[in-house]
Amino acid sequence: MEMSSLQIDPWASGASVEREKLFERQLIGEIVRRMLLRGRRCEVLRAEFDASGHDVLLESDGVSRHVQLKAMRGDGRRMDVNIHTALAAKPSGCVLWMLVDPASLTTSGFLWFGGRPGEPLPPLGDRVVKHTKANADGLKTERPGLREVRRSRFEKLQDIDQLIERLFGTAVERDVLRLKRHLRQRPLTPADGPAWMAHLQAGRFEAFPERLDDDGQIALAHLVDGYALMGLSGPTEASAVVAPVLATLDRGEVVLPSNLWAAMFLEHRRLRFEGREPNDQEAAALRRMADRLRHSLLVC
Repeated sequence: MEMSSLQIDPWASGASVEREKLFERQLIGEIVRRMLLRGRRCEVLRAEFDASGHDVLLESDGVSRHVQLKAMRGDGRRMDVNIHTALAAKPSGCVLWMLVDPASLTTSGFLWFGGRPGEPLPPLGDRVVKHTKANADGLKTERPGLREVRRSRFEKLQDIDQLIERLFGTAVERDVLRLKRHLRQRPLTPADGPAWMAHLQAGRFEAFPERLDDDGQIALAHLVDGYALMGLSGPTEASAVVAPVLATLDRGEVVLPSNLWAAMFLEHRRLRFEGREPNDQEAAALRRMADRLRHSLLVC
């Protein structure tokens, strides 16, 4: 005799674990799929303990994101969520609130709470969460590790592509983070050098001088190792970097900051090897690259 299958309500409290795992796997699968189609990888690590403040850690292009996942029905009316304070200690912690179609159990929208890659969570506020049940004295005690954050503080995202950009940043934002890592690995600037050099090496790009003389431009260019930045084995390959950068600038298109900085380094090295000063055209190109680099870093 066949046994009748057990009918369950997917939104019943007894199915909460299955729902959470389903929504998490659907989300991660779609993020990985979209990124693979764009030639990018995404590494996924799951938290072992709830006290860590996050459910998954996603890493791509050198950007790591500790993500706390939340989910509710798309027609739900919940106006706040509880966020673990441990998440605020992570360098790029964020909260993703998934809105789920109740009939198909597929994600229908996203709400986002977080900063740019490399930035911590926005302030959580002081609304401490209380236990839902009272203790023996009839009091609902506080849960000091949790903060209640209103739905109005979340940003509504258009689609999964916008979510991926919020997680891992634009191409320029990812490139700036790459530059900061590179600068931290370089030899420290001389103590008697201009203060702006030490600030730039520390990633404080707001200290970028508005105007640089010839010596300042050379010092700026050599804060980086253009060969390492572009994966070059030596100066013979420099033209393969500099010419495309200048051509892209001529077309008015976006150039990644690391490409600009590396091109400046390579041009100054070439002139040093040739034992001469830049001619008017070369000097103008170097000034143009420095100006665009400053603009790119300050805007980002």
